[in-house]
Amino acid sequence: MLISEELQRARESGEALRIHARSGEVLVARVLEWDGERLLYRVESSSRPENYAVCDSTGFELRLDEIERVAAVRSGRGRRR
Repeated sequence: MLISEELQRARESGEALRIHARSGEVLVARVLEWDGERLLYRVESSSRPENYAVCDSTGFELRLDEIERVAAVRSGRGRRR
């Protein structure tokens, strides 16, 4: 699935995504807004937590060209170990 399609699906479903940014950061986030070029997201966890304020609820922004890949974060139910 294309990055833009995955972002739109996550926006509609409210499902968390693992986002790999071109900067090397990997984060788990919820999509607040997606307009086809700009992603506004809420961070749940990050490989660079120093980039985020503890209680910032306004969201953070990435442009599509800053995103390397995304993957849906599935719940642990039914997963093999």
